[in-house]
Amino acid sequence: MARQRQYTYYFEPRGNYAYSNEILAKNIDGENALQEVPCSDGKKRNLWRCPAGMAFTLWASRHNWGKDFRIRVFCQEGKGKIRDITGKPPFPYGKPGKRKKKPKPKQ
Repeated sequence: MARQRQYTYYFEPRGNYAYSNEILAKNIDGENALQEVPCSDGKKRNLWRCPAGMAFTLWASRHNWGKDFRIRVFCQEGKGKIRDITGKPPFPYGKPGKRKKKPKPKQ
């Protein structure tokens, strides 16, 4: 039996920093606000840690908060490095592909 992968998601406020930070603070506990977290690209960022279910809900509803609310999404698999996944699809195991058609047998 394969072990399940565990993911931790992080948000970095962007754009109108104060407004984005305020929205994240209303939705995520204050104890999950982290400062100077090292990421895979070598930069240190101020991030909000978020459980997976809440992360997808927040990401899906980001348009409801207005155009000033901008965030970048980061992901950490297990105890690995924190990496930016902002422009990628939110599928943890990759985007599902299409089935290939089998060629018809020749008669």
